[in-house]
Amino acid sequence: MPAQDQTQPTDWLDRVTAAPVLWAGSVLAALSVAASVRNGLRRAHDFQWSPAHLLAAHQNPWTTYLSGDPHHAILLNQVPNYLHLLYVLMLPLGYLPQMPARAIWALLNLAMVLASCMLLSWLYELPPRRAWLFTILVLTGTPFRVTLGNAQVTALVLLAFALWAVAQRAAMRGALLGLAWVKYSVPPVLGLFLLLRRQWKLLFVSALPLLGGWLFFVAWLHGPPLALAAEPFRCATSNVSPGLANVMAVTELTLRRLPLFHPAPDRLYLAHNSADPPWAAYLVALAVALGIAAWVARLARRVDARVCFALLLAASLLCFKHQIYDFLLLALCLALALRAPALRERNIVLALLFYFWYFERLLHVWRFEFWPAVVVLSAFLLALLLLAVARLGGSIHWSQPWSIDSHAAAQGQHPPQPQTSQR
Repeated sequence: MPAQDQTQPTDWLDRVTAAPVLWAGSVLAALSVAASVRNGLRRAHDFQWSPAHLLAAHQNPWTTYLSGDPHHAILLNQVPNYLHLLYVLMLPLGYLPQMPARAIWALLNLAMVLASCMLLSWLYELPPRRAWLFTILVLTGTPFRVTLGNAQVTALVLLAFALWAVAQRAAMRGALLGLAWVKYSVPPVLGLFLLLRRQWKLLFVSALPLLGGWLFFVAWLHGPPLALAAEPFRCATSNVSPGLANVMAVTELTLRRLPLFHPAPDRLYLAHNSADPPWAAYLVALAVALGIAAWVARLARRVDARVCFALLLAASLLCFKHQIYDFLLLALCLALALRAPALRERNIVLALLFYFWYFERLLHVWRFEFWPAVVVLSAFLLALLLLAVARLGGSIHWSQPWSIDSHAAAQGQHPPQPQTSQR
């Protein structure tokens, strides 16, 4: 797609994209990458090597964890929280010793993030220097550093969605969505949106990779099919922390569900004790997700699908439990902001992204992460980010159409472009 810069010469981003600044930022990005890879080799707390290693030995990683891991086969925090397909993909790493597997996964994570930056720069039609700045900001952000340092799988999910930039057919997009479902807290809002848009084929195809992963486990382990289908969720419900900036954390806070939160005055709680239904937070999250999906579906009549795409992935962070590394998915909002003209909404989006990508890490270091005020404030700021992105999206002129719906982009079906004055 050809890129056309819509901003004025007086835009402060033009000064930021000056060559000396970009080269200095590239040095910082290189240092960030080096530190992240080092942490990935030395720490890798969340690396899913332990479950893959158990699978390579024909052992059930979920049963091992749920039984208390008597032989200490699951190292560090490598709890099998993910769906079957991920461990099928990681099975080759499970046959390797842990250190070579860490090195390979760190390099794969880096390659996936760089490929995602390239694809998203193309999708959001960033001029070359804006694309350079975009890559620097991604590589220096806390989500990237923690993703590599903890050997997380968020980069794989981001790449699956970034590949939608070049995948036009419903079958290919469905396969990529199926890959993203391995981290099943990310795609639900997008899935609800596609359901409302009646994208039956895409959704059906997205289920096939997951079905294939489950059938592989059934054949590989000769285990009971229904138990194997339920075990990943049983592990997740007993291990996932509340995270930050999501309505599930706010709901569990008000219902006194988790001891991780710092205490607050009794008048702030909606429950007198923690005996309330454990599924209340999930019901609230699903209701909010459905509401946001319906809102974005209506918004899609007026703005380009790239805006909706960024909103739907960011909304998953607001609805469901996520940690700081998952905020790497806000890269789509960053690309959108860097493509936008010099408006107040763009600066608001960039400021909020700075909070989530840089300042939030300080809250963790200062042990403020689970203070009730921080939890509620962060959720409010993430909701504000969604509104700012929605308002900003209507001000951008795109040179080429693109759509979340299959074949629509190839047929040129996209909303009319707004007419905005260039001040």
